[in-house]
Amino acid sequence: MKDRFVTLVLLAAASLASAQSSPSASAPSTDRFDGDWLVTMSCPTNTEKSAALGYKRQFNAQVKDGFLRGEQGSEDAPGFLRIGGRIGSDGSARFSARGRTGNPDFAVAHPPSSSPYSFSVEARFDASHGSGKRLEQRECSFAFDRK
Repeated sequence: MKDRFVTLVLLAAASLASAQSSPSASAPSTDRFDGDWLVTMSCPTNTEKSAALGYKRQFNAQVKDGFLRGEQGSEDAPGFLRIGGRIGSDGSARFSARGRTGNPDFAVAHPPSSSPYSFSVEARFDASHGSGKRLEQRECSFAFDRK
């Protein structure tokens, strides 16, 4: 009986070690999103307190090793925007965005041109498309299309 128990324990340990050392065939990889993407950011006219005008902007982004990075404009210039962050293996993502305002009429609270700002984006991706929303300051939607 003791020998049978030891054999079962050894078999269980060997199975566990084998399962941990070989990647699961069904586990999705974050690099499945790697490649070039077109990002469309759409912000409707804000009818609340700030009355910021609506706008739409498109820019390119790249995903490498599951990390998205896209930007538009020059870092120190008015209208600059950079967005980046990791896309999870399940397609969920949370990005950080930072930039500088352009025309004050299009910005919440109408700060001077080139004022710094930042916000977060929550998104969901599949193999060829993603969609998301801005989480702070004003309503904006995001579409991500694989090129």
